[in-house]
Amino acid sequence: MPNASKVSRAPAWLSHIWHLPDGMRWMDPLPAPHRRGIIAAVVVILLAFLWPAPSPQRVPVTPLQSGSEGTEVPLQATIADDLPQDNSQGDSRGQWHNYTIASGQTLAQLFRDNNLPVNDVFAMAQVEGSDKPLSTLNAGQKVRIRQNAAGVVTGLTLESASGEILFTRQADGSFIRAR
Repeated sequence: MPNASKVSRAPAWLSHIWHLPDGMRWMDPLPAPHRRGIIAAVVVILLAFLWPAPSPQRVPVTPLQSGSEGTEVPLQATIADDLPQDNSQGDSRGQWHNYTIASGQTLAQLFRDNNLPVNDVFAMAQVEGSDKPLSTLNAGQKVRIRQNAAGVVTGLTLESASGEILFTRQADGSFIRAR
């Protein structure tokens, strides 16, 4: 009866493990079920730390085919008819682009919407003067922005009640208010 001896040893082995916390005196204030629970939790935590992490799966990335359907990601932007017109006029320091301020739009939003560096707006605001022409834009107000061949903003003009106001970039990267 070799099977009977294996069956009888298994419960003795399990019984020994089950009663192992009973001999731990440093856990005396706790009842036996709590002791067993603490030991089981420690074993589970150790196994979780020692369990090998799965190897990362590599998924091949294939470029989208121009004729493939259903695999393209839709754009998140919408195109509107009232976008600013780009009437480019070149001069020695770059091309001028014309924009119209929309209702509730700030100059920083205009720069963001047209992928221009917003930090340039903050640099211009430092020299805008007490009349705050950059901070008090109105819907329909015309703004012209000059960019050089590298796309750097080199100038900005605003139409205001007192006339046209020009901000121009200096050699050190800062702006001055010219008019």
